[in-house]
Amino acid sequence: MEAAAELIARARLICGEQHVLTNPTVLSTYRSDGMRRNGPLPAAAILPGSAPEIANLVSACATSGIPYTTRGAGTSQDGGALAVGNGVLLVLSRLRRIISEAGSELTVEAGVPLAALPHLGAGTWLDTTDVLGTVGGYVAGTTGVGNISALQLVRPDGTLVELDGRFPGYDVVGAFPGSRGSAGIAVTVTLRAIPRP
Repeated sequence: MEAAAELIARARLICGEQHVLTNPTVLSTYRSDGMRRNGPLPAAAILPGSAPEIANLVSACATSGIPYTTRGAGTSQDGGALAVGNGVLLVLSRLRRIISEAGSELTVEAGVPLAALPHLGAGTWLDTTDVLGTVGGYVAGTTGVGNISALQLVRPDGTLVELDGRFPGYDVVGAFPGSRGSAGIAVTVTLRAIPRP
């Protein structure tokens, strides 16, 4: 419990006290997912607001040995949005900015709801009819998403990396979809438009 208390204190310094939730009544809303399954009560739900904040939190979790689960909208159908043991949730709901839309490319933060993606008359940004999840959750949970141009990613050790799939070579970006967080946390995602058939 001491390690968890130290992590929570550090998280308050990183994200601000108002973005670190520890009240059991509030935390109870984070116990279930899209299937209304109940998981353990997390030690805290932490709502980072930027890539550096996520990197610092993941690094702090790695150092302290406290497990974390990344959560977006909580619509996971497989328990992927539920806390583990005495772990914490890193809730990406504050990362909702559409960063740029230039021609056939769109860059968004991972917490952008699928329903908030800009309308694209001649195509689509993601090949899904789901409107309940987030871009980050959809990409992390869906294999075969082939229209990702670039990713800003926080690796499990807290390192912040930029991956660009627009150049020849090993498709590191293409290995991320469907990894369910094991490859890291997507912070920003750049998508290429998919033409409608």
